[in-house]
Amino acid sequence: TMLQLAEVETGFKEQEVLTMEVPLDQGGRSAADLVAMYRRIQTEIAALPGVAEVGLGSTVPLRNAGGFQLEVKAEGRTLGPGEPMPRADYRTASPEYFRAAGLPLRAGRPFEDTDQQGAPLVVILNQALADRLFPGVDPIGRRVAWTGDVLRFVPISGEWRTVVGVVANTKDDGLDGGTRLVMFQPFTQEMFPGGGIVIRANRDAASVAPGATRLVRDIAPKAPIENVLTVDQIKAEGMAPRRLNAVLVASFGALAVIIAAVGIAGVLAFSVSARSNEIGIRMSLGADGGRVLRMILTEGGVLLGAGLVLGVAGSLVATRTIEGLLFGVPAHDPVTLGLVAVLMVTVGIVACWIPAARAARIDPWSAIRVS
Repeated sequence: TMLQLAEVETGFKEQEVLTMEVPLDQGGRSAADLVAMYRRIQTEIAALPGVAEVGLGSTVPLRNAGGFQLEVKAEGRTLGPGEPMPRADYRTASPEYFRAAGLPLRAGRPFEDTDQQGAPLVVILNQALADRLFPGVDPIGRRVAWTGDVLRFVPISGEWRTVVGVVANTKDDGLDGGTRLVMFQPFTQEMFPGGGIVIRANRDAASVAPGATRLVRDIAPKAPIENVLTVDQIKAEGMAPRRLNAVLVASFGALAVIIAAVGIAGVLAFSVSARSNEIGIRMSLGADGGRVLRMILTEGGVLLGAGLVLGVAGSLVATRTIEGLLFGVPAHDPVTLGLVAVLMVTVGIVACWIPAARAARIDPWSAIRVS
């Protein structure tokens, strides 16, 4: 599972990207004042040494907090019988956001500085939403709109918006999560909740954090600064529960192997000890050490075979209980079961060999005298 998670594509170039969340309290300020303050933060952070690009958005990569979903419709497309109205994440972004995040453009163009208040409304869809609204059709130039009863209670218009771009999907619900439907608006055209700042550094993104935090404190002293993390740290944070599960399960598995090995060796050692006189008589009648060795190994092999049969059968049932801990690996993965069976055979043979070798070295006359 951990290997499969490590191979998951996040959807963007995650190296050397620092993120922070700075939600500004409106406090009587107009939307234009808030935009101006965010722009000032963006400009001053961009001037820091080592910073390549700074973008503003309602959320940061790999986090869906701060956004919300609304129903969305495509112009000229009717829903099929029983088909639910698509729901997409409402997000805003500056023109630099996608470059800073390393989020590749699949079609069309990014936002531009001319996409301002009063200009024609434009949006950028992620690939999943584009495929949902415009299956098999080029979405660029087509129109979409937010819809639903919830628009009566939020300051978001239901006007038609032109699709100008399509970006790649990202794993905002975690590496093991599904793909969210997302629609981006220019933050200067709509309300700008959240206050996500994405900083791409030339190198060592974490080293930019103190300077960026200090600048935000100077510009907005009362604003909370949250989740100052590199994208690599966000990714590791998302994998932490899986990693803990993997460590615990692996530890219990290793303990089970040790107990199995000690158990097999102990049972056979006791058997050899109890049958010392029998083994001594066999050897005095002509049985050599090799024959005795094979006899004990055969007895151990019967135990090992029975254990493997019961273990494989039990695992086919027990794996259902840990199915939720797996990712990219079926619960009844034959490769895993086969490798574990080979491992147990190896451990079992070693455990059997120790008492068998001891039995093969028994001095028959000493064993007979003791009996």
